[in-house]
Amino acid sequence: MWRTTLIIYIFSASYITATLCNKYVLSVLQFTLPTLFQGWQTFTAATTIFAAHCSGHLHISRLTPGGMVDWLPASLFFIGIIYAGSRALSHIPIPMFLLIRNCVESSIEISRWIVQRTLPSVQKLVGSLLTVSSAVALWHVDPQYDKEGYFWLVYHMVFLAGYKLYAEFKSTELSSMEKLWCNSIISVVLLAPGSVLLGHVQDAWEFPLLTHTHFHVAFLASGLLAACVGITRILVQEGTKFPDHISCTVKTLTILMSLMVFHVTLTAAAALCILTGIAGEVLQKIDVQDLSARLDLKYEERTRLSSHSMEISAET
Repeated sequence: MWRTTLIIYIFSASYITATLCNKYVLSVLQFTLPTLFQGWQTFTAATTIFAAHCSGHLHISRLTPGGMVDWLPASLFFIGIIYAGSRALSHIPIPMFLLIRNCVESSIEISRWIVQRTLPSVQKLVGSLLTVSSAVALWHVDPQYDKEGYFWLVYHMVFLAGYKLYAEFKSTELSSMEKLWCNSIISVVLLAPGSVLLGHVQDAWEFPLLTHTHFHVAFLASGLLAACVGITRILVQEGTKFPDHISCTVKTLTILMSLMVFHVTLTAAAALCILTGIAGEVLQKIDVQDLSARLDLKYEERTRLSSHSMEISAET
């Protein structure tokens, strides 16, 4: 139990810190060379997973050359996600970036309901509609609208949708950890020569803050945090009862903290869209009735165990 709690806290802290750190490097320090930035993060993730596998803490034995080839299209989508996402985040505030990209999952969910002709609960339907509508509205009322940032955000969402759809319809024996390792390895293999071809290596030597300590610390920390987020996210999804609740809560905290750390220009309309987007995600991912039922069941189990312990103590 304590290990699960520790993993949740580590995931929460690393996700919030990683998002803020990435924004700091991309926007404040203006290191906008995604092949190097994302290449470093994926290299750190691949190395960390391999080290954990060698030490016996993680198992990635099913990752064969044939499995990597089958998963290659998803890995290419993954590269597009991180590359375009890095470009977009360097121009767009964190709240807008996180809330607008939420509409991808909501749109896929709505499309699934239409194709399968299933009727979701009112809560999930309202949540999905709020998420999509608030994302569209936020796009139009963003007072810091940046054409280039939103251009890359569109590509980021396209790649994200492609990745989710491929992962859903492609049957594979790879575990989530093996998929992450495969994505990281292929990203390093492709981003390394890409950094040379696109001239990012030469641009890095000319980066004004290349010799500054705070850049070194933030750049190195971004890789370690990215690896920690990727691994602990999978552990949370596979080892907890409420992964969506945790993810939703952490993302909301990240949005609120980003408003305190970075300068974000907000109008009344933009603030209303942000609140609506957060509410939509909460309604979509947190089933109140299911949560209440599980908490009641957990309370009954604790009560039963407590009564049993008291009976044993009385007998002795």
